[in-house]
This record gives sequence, structure tokens and C-alpha cells, in this order.
Amino acid sequence: MRISSQQIFSGGVNRLQDLNTQLQKTQQQVSTGKRVINPSDDPVAAARILKLDQEKAQIDQFQRGIDLAQNRLQQEESTLADITDVIQRVRELTVQAGNGALSDSDRRSVASELRERLEQLGGLANTRDASGEYIFSGFKGSTEAFTKNVSGDWVYQGDEGQRKLEIDVGVSVAISDNGKGLFVDVASNNPTFFAEASSGNTSNPPATISSGMMLDQEVFNGVYPDDLIIEVDATAGTYTVTNRSTGADLTPTNNAYVSGESIQVAGIQFEITGAADGDKFMIKTADKQSMFGTIEKLIYGLENQPKTPAVATVNNFAPQAGDTLTVNGVSFTFDAGDTLSDLADAINASTDEALAGVRVDTANLPGSIAIESVNGDLEMDASGWAGDLTTDGAKFQDIDIAGGTLQPDSAASTRYASGQQTFDELIADSLANLDNAQESILTTQTQIGGRLNAVDSTREFLTDSSVYTEQIRSELRDVDYAEAISRLSFQSFVLEASQQSFARVSQLSLFDRL
Repeated sequence: MRISSQQIFSGGVNRLQDLNTQLQKTQQQVSTGKRVINPSDDPVAAARILKLDQEKAQIDQFQRGIDLAQNRLQQEESTLADITDVIQRVRELTVQAGNGALSDSDRRSVASELRERLEQLGGLANTRDASGEYIFSGFKGSTEAFTKNVSGDWVYQGDEGQRKLEIDVGVSVAISDNGKGLFVDVASNNPTFFAEASSGNTSNPPATISSGMMLDQEVFNGVYPDDLIIEVDATAGTYTVTNRSTGADLTPTNNAYVSGESIQVAGIQFEITGAADGDKFMIKTADKQSMFGTIEKLIYGLENQPKTPAVATVNNFAPQAGDTLTVNGVSFTFDAGDTLSDLADAINASTDEALAGVRVDTANLPGSIAIESVNGDLEMDASGWAGDLTTDGAKFQDIDIAGGTLQPDSAASTRYASGQQTFDELIADSLANLDNAQESILTTQTQIGGRLNAVDSTREFLTDSSVYTEQIRSELRDVDYAEAISRLSFQSFVLEASQQSFARVSQLSLFDRL
């Protein structure tokens, strides 16, 4: 075989280049800390590293989601704690308002603070997160959760959505609760109502309807669960009341409309202000009441409900023999020719416990007497009365019997309102509804606690997974510095020796042998 000087030189150069390439690769591994820099370095390891990189990126994404979920849940938890504190203060004020020693001025002062607390609740219910979205608006994050309607009552504007966030593969956690489920759909102690003006009303400025209050739960229960429609004829100065479901006319005999004056119908009281011809208003009955509605009705009662005794005025009394009148469950039987004085004497002389606190004022005899009850409502039943009997002052329908015949728009059995009892019932219902509101919030707080626990456990799992993934990836990708530096030293030595050898060999020539 013939070997030329050119072949020897080329072979030496190629060998040096290979050694230099190996050295540079080792230097790059040492400087980057990575054993696998290019897929060609270790195709199998490179494929596994790519998969591990994808897993690590997914874990990082889930961890960012966990941080977001934790922040949202902690903010909601903190806000609900603040709302609970406000409701507790409202409850204290409600108990204070029920103190019989308070004057009308004192109750108005309590109502004034309640208004401030109501505004505070509105602000808390409209809390925003770090991105500016309302946390209690469901999916409608850009919409205020609660706003005031034309009548000044707080109403919910969001939807019933609940936002969820995936924090691991197949694992989602709710990061919000809508205000409807939290603050609106709160169980009511008794069937209740919400008054609102129709959006189609034409009055300008818009007509309003007050939040109102319950006067007679038993009468109202006779209408529930049907809604009522009130339509105003401002020109005639009247209004009509219609059962929305049955179409029945529930308009009372005295249906005069005066802007701002109280309307009493179906066991409730409210005021309509500034109505034009054809304006309509809705009384929506429900077995639930928002925490805002509870406080609004409480404020209304403190400002509008007088703590007066029940008074039944009897101004026509002509019994037939054997006629019986029942007062608070105690029956009195009369003879023909008995007078108002006989009725007054019979009631005042009774020692029955059911008539404790009931007395008869005879100052207006012989024209009339006034039966007063300071301990609660006064109930009278004249069923079967054959003579004449007329009363005034009932909550809704008075007794009006002539010759044994019940007259139109009257009742044989009726109730006379005690302002004190109505007020006491308002306080009792308000306390029960506030407790229900707190229970609703407590239930949600418990759920949030469970979600936070799930977030924490998932965070720990992802942290462990991240460490494990990083460890495996490091074993596949990262360089062993001790081995690499040792190899680098050896390769440097080999390259240097090769360079010296090549320098000497390259100086030789076949001509030297001639």
C-alpha cells in the first residue's frame, strides 16, 4: 500500500478535529450543566426529557391555578366573615329595638344605624377581586352583584353561576359563590313578600313602592303563594288589587289612592308614591327573603309601626235573645234589649285569663264603646248573630250585621290589630331571618374551608410531583460534574499530546529517505 505525505497530514488533521469536537462538547456540558444538549446526544433520554418538560409545565400551570384559587377563596372567606360581623351587629340592634322601654325617637335612631349597616352590607356584597371582577356576581363578573332599584331596595343583578378552576388533572374546585344563593335565597321564618314597580311604568320620575311589612300573617297566608298586581288610576284616585294567578279581584272597599299614603291589603302594608295612570306594581310572595329584605322591612317597621293597643269600636249593638259574641275565645250571651253598657259590663267583669289586658272604655256611651287590648290583637266572632252589630277598627274587614244579615265587605269574625303585637312579631321574624342569613353564610364558609383543604392537599401533591419530575429530569439531562471534568482533563491531555505528535510527524517527508 502506498501512503502519501498528503494522506498522513489529512489523517492527522481529522484526528485533531475529532478530539477538539469531543473537547468542545464536554466543555459545553460543563458550562451548561446539561449532559443532553441536542437530541442526538442521547435520543432515548431526549424523548423522556421532552415528556418530563411537558409534565413540569403542566404542574407549574396547575400551581398558578392553585395560587389563584387560594387567593379567591381566602378573599371570599374574609368578606363573608366581615358580613357576618355586620349581621351580628344588626341582630344586636334588632334585640335593642324590641326593648319595650324605647321611645319612638329611640327606635328611629336604631333605624338610622340599621340604614348605615345596610349600606355597609351592600358594599361588602359588591366586593371585587384583584382583577376588578365582582366575586358574588356568578359568571357576570363585570356586573355589580347588588344594586338599588327605583324604590331604593337592594336587588341581585348577577346570575346563578359558580366559577370553577382545574387545579389538577380531573380535579376542579369552586372558586366563587353567587350572591343569589348566599344572600337572597335565605329561608324565611314565615311566608313573606317583595314589592317592586313594573319596568313598564310611565311616571316621571319613576313611581316607587316601599318595602312594606306584614300586618297579619294569617290573612297573608290565605293569599300565598299567589302574587298580587296593584294598578293605579291616578286620575280617579283609586287602585285595584288582582290575584296574578287566579285573576280574583282583591281590591278593598276603601281603595282611594293618595301618593305616599299606606295601603293595607291581604295582610300587608306598603306605600306607592308618584304613580301615574296605569302604573303597575307587583307583590311577589315567597318562602325566602334576602338578608337585605329582612333589614329593609325591619327599618320600615321601626319607622312606621306604632306600638298602640288593639281597639275595637262597637257603635251598633242590638242583640236578639240568645245572641253570642266571642271576644278572644271567651263567649258572652245576651238577651233582647241588652245595650252597649251590658256588653261593657260583661267584658270588664270577666276574670278569664284570655281577657287579661282587655278593658272597655265607656266614655262615649251611649253612642259607642271602645274595647282595648294592650297584650296583643283582639279577636271578635259574631257568627250566628241574629240582631244588629257594627264595629270599626279591624285590620281589614269589620263586623257589620243588620237583622242577622252580614253586610257586603264585612265579616262575622275579625281581628283588631295591636301595634305592639305586630311590632313584636316583626322583631321575632327579623331575628329568625337574620339567624337564617347567618346560617346560610356559615354553611358557605364551611364549604370554602373544605375547598381550601382540597387546594392545600393538591398543592402538596403537585409539589411532590414537581420534585419527583425534576429529579428524574435532572438524572437524565444534567451532567455529572466530577465525571465531566475528569473527562475534560483527559480530553485536553489527549488533544495536547496529539497536537505535539502531529507537529513532529508533519515535519517528516518521504524525501528524507532518498
